[in-house]
Amino acid sequence: MKFNKKSILIDILILLIPLIIMFMLNPILPDKIPIQWNLSGACKFIDKEYSIVLGIVPFALYEMLKLKYYRK
Repeated sequence: MKFNKKSILIDILILLIPLIIMFMLNPILPDKIPIQWNLSGACKFIDKEYSIVLGIVPFALYEMLKLKYYRK
């Protein structure tokens, strides 16, 4: 896979934008954040401090898809 400035810039933006949004929303988030639901309501929660990890998920998914489909 060839790396150029455009692909590196896209990678950085996909990493930084969700993280910036999570940092901005962190003060107004509740202490417990539901992450998994069932038919009776929220069943699994995470603490507010771990919500930054949720901002890394889009970047990780993007990198996995890029590795799978853009291998040459």
